[in-house]
Parts: sequence; C-alpha cells; structure tokens
Amino acid sequence: DLKDLWTFGISQLLRRSKHKTELKKFQRTYQDTMKVFTSGYHFALFLLASASFSNQFNAATAEEEPCAPVSTVTDFDVDSFVSKPWYAHQQAPTEYVPIERNYCTRAKYNKRESNTFLGYEIDVDNYTQDAEGNKYGGQLCATIVGDGKLAVAPCFLPKLLAGPYWVLAYEEERGFALVSGGQPSFRSENGMGCTTGKGVNDSGLWIFLRSRDRDEELIDEIRAMAADMDIDISVMNDVDQTNCVDVLTE
Repeated sequence: DLKDLWTFGISQLLRRSKHKTELKKFQRTYQDTMKVFTSGYHFALFLLASASFSNQFNAATAEEEPCAPVSTVTDFDVDSFVSKPWYAHQQAPTEYVPIERNYCTRAKYNKRESNTFLGYEIDVDNYTQDAEGNKYGGQLCATIVGDGKLAVAPCFLPKLLAGPYWVLAYEEERGFALVSGGQPSFRSENGMGCTTGKGVNDSGLWIFLRSRDRDEELIDEIRAMAADMDIDISVMNDVDQTNCVDVLTE
C-alpha cells in the first residue's frame, strides 16, 4: 500500500534525522495530502508529494555547514615530539578510553632504529587508569604519513588499517600538543563546532602537556586554539593526573 510505505518512510527519517523540524512540517503536508487520495488521483498526488518532499528535504539538509578542514603542524619535528612522555590533561571519550578511564593518561614513544616487518617506524606505549586504579593500555605502533600526521594501530595490523593521529598544534619549548584523531567531520548539534567519531579509528581529541602538573592557563589557551579551528571543545573532559604511579621509567 502506497500510503503505508510513505508513512513508514517519513517515520524512519524522523527517527534518524537531525532535521526533525523540517521533517515534521513535511509530515503534516503529507497527512493533508492523504485526505485527497480517496478522490482517485492518488498516483499523481503521490508523485507530486514525493517530488516536493525530496526537493525540500534535500535543500534543508544541504544548509548544514560543512566542517572546515584542519591543518596539522608544518615542519613537524617528529624526533622532538617523541623524545619525552606526554600527559593528557583533557581528552574526548573514545571506544578504547571512555570517560571512566580519565586518570593518569600518558603516551610514550620510541623512534625505532629500523622499521617493523609491517613498516612501522615508532613504538607507542599508552597507559591509563580508572578511579579504582585498574590499569589499561598497551603497546601500539605508529607510522609517519605526512607533516604532523601519524597513523597508529596494533603492531600486527597493516598500515592500511592504522587510524589517523594528527598533531594540530605543538610547541616543545612550552611543552604542549593538541592532537586529533584525524579530520573532525561531524558537526555538533550544539553549534559549537565539529568532532571526530567515538569509535577506534578517526576518533579522539587530546590536550597533552609534558608535565603531569596542571596548567589551567595553558590548557585554556590550547582549548581556544581548537575552537578557532572549528572544533567542538565541549567533548573534552579533564584527566586526573594526581596520585599517579605507573610502570613508566621517566
């Protein structure tokens, strides 16, 4: 039945779309149109309503502002970047580091003298805890894919499957880095900018400092840098770097 099919289609769009206001308006138009279908013109009216709905809905969704491409650090000194541990002071939740594990998060790197069998140049040692002190993390591998762009994965996976790890801002002298899990491609409904995903690859946003000691003024400055890049900084949460004891020898 055409009416049932049309009703089902609109209900599914209402359930999944961010543009619920526009769709509800189209649904009211459709319901008014259905009252006329009993007069014998249903096929023509169905085509007309379908075309109108399609054109209006496409126009509505096209109005969403695309995410601005972010730029990574130019003349990136990877040797300097990996020379000492990084401590996360704010980060966005991901599948592998949910907000419950925002304790003592740090990353340590080692640039290898020779590449792994799969071609990775950098060893990665990630570490984090939850509130009870349970430890998470482990060994990963990274490869350099461009200026300020790394790709990270479990060492047994080919580089083709590695996830992006982009350095958007970095100053060794001041001891900070802003890192994103690739291009933020999803515009937030709160209107505050764009985010990456929340899965494994193409996810994550971090504010790293060289020290576990918190520097609120510097963190706010880095947050402002991210906001200027059209990144939604509301997704980042604080990381507790107090009372941390891990296996890292610094």
